[in-house]
Amino acid sequence: MKHLLFILVALFALAACSSYSSFNQPEIVNDNTTELATNELTDSTEYELLILDVGFENWFVTRNMPATAHSNSYYKNWNHRYVIEWNIKHSQGHPYFENHIYYDPFEDYGFDVNYKLYHYFQFVEEKTGIILVQRGK
Repeated sequence: MKHLLFILVALFALAACSSYSSFNQPEIVNDNTTELATNELTDSTEYELLILDVGFENWFVTRNMPATAHSNSYYKNWNHRYVIEWNIKHSQGHPYFENHIYYDPFEDYGFDVNYKLYHYFQFVEEKTGIILVQRGK
């Protein structure tokens, strides 16, 4: 009976720990679609960035940031640096960086995804006070 009680308590504790999530992290969603154009089958890939972090959308809308202030390659290069640092913090078990981000710098995610992801990292730095990438100022 003691062992059964111990096993039940352990299962409940495990279930409680696995469902805990203090912050939601961004996900890059790959939406594979195929288009038929002039009787040829071509593969088209579109990416969408879903950010579930509370407060990001309001923060993003209230910032007056012209999208064309920088090029896609600028955002892509910074995102690559940010993702490396994010994943290092994730591997060290930092509580805010719960999810690993899969970001391939050689993949073309498009301007909108790179732009929004870059600003998400800016939001995280401002919200948490944790500087992911040191910038020369």
